[in-house]
Amino acid sequence: MQKYAISGLGVTPQGVISGTSAEKLAWDAVELALRDSGLNRSQVNGYIYQPGFGERTSGMAASRASLGTNSTLQVDSSGATGIFTLIAAIGMIAAGTAEYVMCVHATNARSQAVTVGEGEKNQHAIFGLFSPGAQAAMMAQGYLHTYGKSSADLGEIAVALRANAVPRDDAYMFKRPITVDDHQNSPFIVRPLHLLDYCLVTDGAIAFIVTTAERARDLKTKPVNLLGFGTDHEVGQGYARGSNTMLGPSTLNAEPARSRAFGTAGLKIEDIDVFQFYDAFTIMIALQLEAYGVCGPGEAADWVRAGNLRWNSKRPCNTSGTLHSWGYVQGFTHVAEGIRQLRGEGGPTQVPGARTALVTNVGITGAGLAQSAAIFAVD
Repeated sequence: MQKYAISGLGVTPQGVISGTSAEKLAWDAVELALRDSGLNRSQVNGYIYQPGFGERTSGMAASRASLGTNSTLQVDSSGATGIFTLIAAIGMIAAGTAEYVMCVHATNARSQAVTVGEGEKNQHAIFGLFSPGAQAAMMAQGYLHTYGKSSADLGEIAVALRANAVPRDDAYMFKRPITVDDHQNSPFIVRPLHLLDYCLVTDGAIAFIVTTAERARDLKTKPVNLLGFGTDHEVGQGYARGSNTMLGPSTLNAEPARSRAFGTAGLKIEDIDVFQFYDAFTIMIALQLEAYGVCGPGEAADWVRAGNLRWNSKRPCNTSGTLHSWGYVQGFTHVAEGIRQLRGEGGPTQVPGARTALVTNVGITGAGLAQSAAIFAVD
């Protein structure tokens, strides 16, 4: 593809940010992205946002920042949305409705003490699966049973994710390492998932600007090229297996997201320098490592135990600690860390010489499981 690029990034602090709103956090991220790109606010003429948990944003930040937007678009496919906003932004640019598109997600769920899943009415709720955690627990139960693994194996993933966040002073879990024993001693939330299998809930926001690769080269910061995208959804996958409902899979089908992203980019898994896998729960990391071919079926825990996944390993993944230990801005978290790594801005967990990144998003929605994948690169 290499026709489009990300040319500006804004990341607010993550954690408990009292006395503010999600819209104000979104505005803060927008201002940071503008400063990073060097663009005049009037030049940003497209705005795409994902409403977050807690006080759901309404796109008001575009007005507060006095952007020159001709269109404002709300996109929400839960955790898969970050990459979907990139795809939507490219569509706006290709259609001629915008030259520079700001993509934003903000949440103040930590301050609002949100009960995720409260009031859910969908095909999963009728089975008592009211939250993404409950659905992830079904996936974990199926996986552990199929491959003869235990909860402690998922603990290996939690420990590695936390190890990536420990050196990062921008991470919520900065200087707070954990062990497998800590994981095993943390309370169960939905069996077999412990508290330390779950992602964080934090306040914070992320914004990035999409434009053409040609325009991006004239801006202030190093452009990150968008080489390939892929998406898939339970609805489409259901036709192949004769069912539109998938509860408790022991494997994850990442097709056609995986093959489309790599096919468009013209790359193979061996060409990727750094990975940012969606990690709302540790089981999602295990399933994606295997679905994308980083390791074999049922091998994720042993692969991590051997020293992989950590930022300084042969296969660096989730280099900030991402959702598990850095902060929770859904799929925007992984997009932002992919950008930072390729721009050489990963701080103490910077992967030396990183030039390509695979970023994945997964959304557990009422309509089913949504997945998106993107491949980034720098010249």
